[in-house]
Amino acid sequence: MLRGATVRIQGVVQAVGFRPFIYRLAVRHNLKGYVANLEDATVEIFVEGEEKAIKDFLKALPKEAPKVSQIESVEVSWGAPRGYRGFEIRPSQFRRMSFGSIIPPDISICEECVKDMFRPGSRWYLYPFTCCAQCGPRFTSVWALPYDRQRTNMADFPLCEDCLREYEDPMDRRFHAQGICCSRCGPRMMLVDRRGEALEVDEPVREAAKLLKEGYIVAVKGIGGVHLAALAVDDEPVLELRKRKRRPYQPFALMSPDLEAVRSFADVSSEEEKLLVSWRKPIVVLRKSGDYYLSEWVSPGLDTVGVMLPYTGIHILLLRYCGEPALIMTSGNPSGLPMAISNEEALRLLGGIADFFLLHNRRIINRCDDSVVRLVDGMPILYRRSRGFVPSPIEIPMKMEENQLVLSLGAELRNVGAILYRSRCFPTQYIGDTDNMETLDYLREAVHRLKGLLGIEAEPTAIAHDLNPAYLTTRLAKELSENSGCRLVAVQHHHAHLASLMAEWGLPADEQIVGIVMDGVGYGADGDAWGGEVLVGGYEGFRRVGHLERQPMPGGDLCALYPDRMLLAVLLTRSEDDRRRVQSVLSRSVKHLPHGDAELRVLLAQLRNPSLHTTSAGRFLDAVSALADVCHRRTYEGEPAIRLEAAANRGRPDALPLAPQIADEKGVYVLKTGDPLYELACALEEGRRRVDVCAAAQEALARGMAEIAIGVAEERGIKTVGVSGGVFMNAYILRRTRQIVEDAGLRFLHHRLLPPGDGGLCVGQAAVAAAKTFG
Repeated sequence: MLRGATVRIQGVVQAVGFRPFIYRLAVRHNLKGYVANLEDATVEIFVEGEEKAIKDFLKALPKEAPKVSQIESVEVSWGAPRGYRGFEIRPSQFRRMSFGSIIPPDISICEECVKDMFRPGSRWYLYPFTCCAQCGPRFTSVWALPYDRQRTNMADFPLCEDCLREYEDPMDRRFHAQGICCSRCGPRMMLVDRRGEALEVDEPVREAAKLLKEGYIVAVKGIGGVHLAALAVDDEPVLELRKRKRRPYQPFALMSPDLEAVRSFADVSSEEEKLLVSWRKPIVVLRKSGDYYLSEWVSPGLDTVGVMLPYTGIHILLLRYCGEPALIMTSGNPSGLPMAISNEEALRLLGGIADFFLLHNRRIINRCDDSVVRLVDGMPILYRRSRGFVPSPIEIPMKMEENQLVLSLGAELRNVGAILYRSRCFPTQYIGDTDNMETLDYLREAVHRLKGLLGIEAEPTAIAHDLNPAYLTTRLAKELSENSGCRLVAVQHHHAHLASLMAEWGLPADEQIVGIVMDGVGYGADGDAWGGEVLVGGYEGFRRVGHLERQPMPGGDLCALYPDRMLLAVLLTRSEDDRRRVQSVLSRSVKHLPHGDAELRVLLAQLRNPSLHTTSAGRFLDAVSALADVCHRRTYEGEPAIRLEAAANRGRPDALPLAPQIADEKGVYVLKTGDPLYELACALEEGRRRVDVCAAAQEALARGMAEIAIGVAEERGIKTVGVSGGVFMNAYILRRTRQIVEDAGLRFLHHRLLPPGDGGLCVGQAAVAAAKTFG
């Protein structure tokens, strides 16, 4: 019996070779009809033929779909046949059936395209822009839907006859691949000096590789921005790059040609291997191997190194020609500013850093940094969520109407914005530190572009921002609210962390959990600098039921920049006998103050009447880092605690057991930090190992906060404890907290889809604003 069926599919089904797949599947089942992209990023199919054949087609569709696609829903409406003579791929339709589908993130070059690049005689031989329907730029290349060539950066490159023939051949893997091109019709590489003058060379990539081998720094334009590349084996180019970029210690990312090269200097587990070779190709943080031979200045003071494999033809050729086990491949930007994406911007911003520029004439539409992930006990923890993940959404368990939209602007450091619409939250790509106008403008542009790319016509109903009135994002939120007349929702920093965790786990609006939130700083509801908190709450509100001991923070943010200030603030408030016992620790710490004894006198005066206090876990770890002589000046965000973790990995936490000291202060549990710091200082005075001091401090923090959370959960009959905040990027603290909580028989939640740090906070802000605005 002949029948017809209209099929509408939501998910990641455009720009992944989905229509060619549907064509081949329909032809195989002897069906007629059409497939078309719709403006809302869904795919519409009409098939007619024998009913059994249609049912077989529908059964095979999700099983055989392209691996990069994500089918979220399939809606089938049966009807009568219409008399089609064959099956066709129709031009994209400018109509909307629903909201829910999106274009995919950028997809790393596939194995078949790599083979084409190294097959002599092919049009793609050694051609760096080779791609097909199942690989290549997506998010970074498109400015509007439907996803067709004329709405991408490939509109500037008309197809040659051969590429057009493949584009129109349903049986070719380049059929309707919007980014395809070849050496005859596609973009071109160029090599220029820092004045922008072209070097007359036949093979710019090969010549750039030679320059890298000679020790030069080369800016390399890719698909989402410009990287700065240098040799990773020799100290000299690494140190020169650090000098020019004004980045003395922050670790550089590496790019290696293959897994064999990575294994020559890092330990790679089977799960880490899967991350490295996945189509997302993130930077994976790996443990340095015992045979590590690259420059120690790649990641000084750390026992880890961040590595990615090449994800474009440009990178594959560059690494092939270099013949090196790894190249530094770090974001091309002056410190604190967004990564360069245009040729002109690269020359202007990086002219004082790079010696040469390997550029091309294809535009980058959407800037997108590399993503960073680390595996902890088999659990992937995102440090940065960007290329390969954006613009994929996080499902939020809230009902919203079609005209309701929430915009969230995040906090300040390592920032990300988000759009919440129809129960789906879309974080932007990684933005960076919005403490300057350039990066703030990038945030504004990113949320505007994302809204347009998603085809959302609704205007914001509410705008969420951090409670801190000094953040530029708070000022931007107020500006946008005044211009649009929408509601402004201030969300306390650590409540946003808690809500982001709940949202990514899909917890319902009426559920409450106990959350341990630990980070560097967040503006507290009482005006203090919070950062070591135990909260009970849900989306609409929270109660602070525990925290670290309040400590004076003389000089405010100077304590974060110079960890010895935090250490001295704690130790100098103790008794005279206690101070005498740790005198050598105090004397050494004073020497690490930028102005020595003069600064000490000012610090003592500030301690007599401190204006700011903190409960920050980050500042506690910073103080231990200074105490153990690990780090005395922060040159990048989180450096003292990060270097502390590396030192602690060589120590034994049980060598200096510290029993948690928990006090009940008016119904709020307080974990003491002053006494443990003093005990650790005494241990150093007695000659105990510094690495054991570091390990003991981490153990004490994890155990003490876990015990408070467990006690609160038992008191209130709550079965779930979750963790969030940048401190939980520390593998040991995350692992131990999880172990202690689960040993108590409670459910443990940690971040899987969002970074635990401020890069995931925007989702929590949006969820809180939605709960307060829409109920």
